[in-house]
Amino acid sequence: MQRIFFILILLFFGNLQAQNLIDVQPIAGTVDFAGTFGELRNHHFHSGVDIRTNGQTGWPVRAVQDGYLSRMVVRQDGFGWALYIQHPSGYTSVYAHLEDFQPQWHSVATANASRLESNRLDLYFQEEQYPVSAGDTIAWSGNSGGSGGPHLHFEWRDSRSEEPLDPFSFGLQYGEDSYPPNILSVYTSDGSYRNVSNGTWGEGLKVTNWADIGAYVVDRKHPSGLTLGIKSLEAIWDPIPPAEGGSASTKWVLDRFSFAETRSADGLMQPEVKRKTGKRTYRIIPSLAPAPEWRQFRSIPQSPGKYQVTIQATSTNGDRVSASGPIDFVPNTASEGVRNASLAGYASAGAMQVVWSANSFTDPIQVYFNEIDSRHWNAGPDVPVLKNLAYTWTPPAEYPTSWKTKTVLIGRDGRGSYRIVGTPNPEGRLHFDIKILGELTITQDLNPPTLQNLQSGSFQNAPAWTLNMKDNLLDIVDYDVYLNGQWLWAYYDAKNGRLYIPKPMQQPGTLKIVAKDEAGNISTFEQNIP
Repeated sequence: MQRIFFILILLFFGNLQAQNLIDVQPIAGTVDFAGTFGELRNHHFHSGVDIRTNGQTGWPVRAVQDGYLSRMVVRQDGFGWALYIQHPSGYTSVYAHLEDFQPQWHSVATANASRLESNRLDLYFQEEQYPVSAGDTIAWSGNSGGSGGPHLHFEWRDSRSEEPLDPFSFGLQYGEDSYPPNILSVYTSDGSYRNVSNGTWGEGLKVTNWADIGAYVVDRKHPSGLTLGIKSLEAIWDPIPPAEGGSASTKWVLDRFSFAETRSADGLMQPEVKRKTGKRTYRIIPSLAPAPEWRQFRSIPQSPGKYQVTIQATSTNGDRVSASGPIDFVPNTASEGVRNASLAGYASAGAMQVVWSANSFTDPIQVYFNEIDSRHWNAGPDVPVLKNLAYTWTPPAEYPTSWKTKTVLIGRDGRGSYRIVGTPNPEGRLHFDIKILGELTITQDLNPPTLQNLQSGSFQNAPAWTLNMKDNLLDIVDYDVYLNGQWLWAYYDAKNGRLYIPKPMQQPGTLKIVAKDEAGNISTFEQNIP
């Protein structure tokens, strides 16, 4: 008995310690959130917490615990300017979409950029190089990379596995919450829905598959705040009338995930409801996606009949809400020809073929693939894709050879769009790997980036030249700046199509800029600088 008591005490204090590992909040004062950990995004779970900065950049960002700078990233997409601080507690804090680093680290970034002659940096450091104390100002908040607006993206990771964890479980403060979570409605994939009033929906719904149901849950920090994610959801089935065997239930709790599994977010979202309404609704049973969040999978009713279904959701700060109502379950037995999504397969239409490997989709499907014309196709059904689909297009005999490395496949589905340049194979066909089963278009990008309108301005509070730099179809993947033949570091704000070139001490001479897009199209800009 004493041994059991001792173990319970250790577990208690271990959990208590885990709640206080974040010693200092990354941004001082009362904060609001634009996103919370694990919420559904198209193609991924949100890996951190987005702290709002009132539409401004330049807020001081502080180290949350003692540690050392382990990694520094500068890129035009993704996290933009980002810092990784490793802590002796076994965790790593991440600070992303920054405007600038503290002066010493800014110099480290620019010195390494010049040494490598690379504008994209991903640098790693040893423990003794750049120690950090809790509360140190390490950077200033910004809007760099793939950010949709000024904010700080903050993460708390397991240093060993690199798995993102829920920072609120380790001491990140949520603050006052004046808007409890609400289950506003329950949808089915055929477009039917029932609004929830006082925790119930009175009129029954009918489904042929429990995966067709999507619960629309809304949580905010305050009434005028942005919609945030939830931490857990449970579904409970009670047969009507009560029957032998009693209730069935499932539950997921999302407190960590690996980046290899993050696309499971598409499987947690009901895709048809998203396509038809734009709402991100939560499925009440697992899809076929590898889903680490389904921690308490117990049972799902298989027998047809009427059930009283109760849906319970827990918000990030622990508030709970529930809704219940009747649902008629009429399983669809007409499954002939429906392929198990765990199997590999292929389909073709005209000059385009698609091949998929096993476990590529979130749902059992029968793929259809139609040619609209020689450059357009429609594939479906619209379900989330978990792995790359291998598309191969056979161009017509008169297709110019020079176009083959500049041919682009544009794919669109209910969750967004993507563009990718093809790779020619020895047989002359073009290969594309893309995670979309939807509308497909073949086109060409024959135009190089446009470079124009060089002006004097500022970047990171220092004098700089600025230049409009954009591409008509694809991303700009490489750019180099030279002054009198000497390579200069520069930063490209891809969202706004603006290149920033910090001015060196000696300005006169010839400024030359070379930019290349994903299709290999190159533009050169030259101008004499007085």
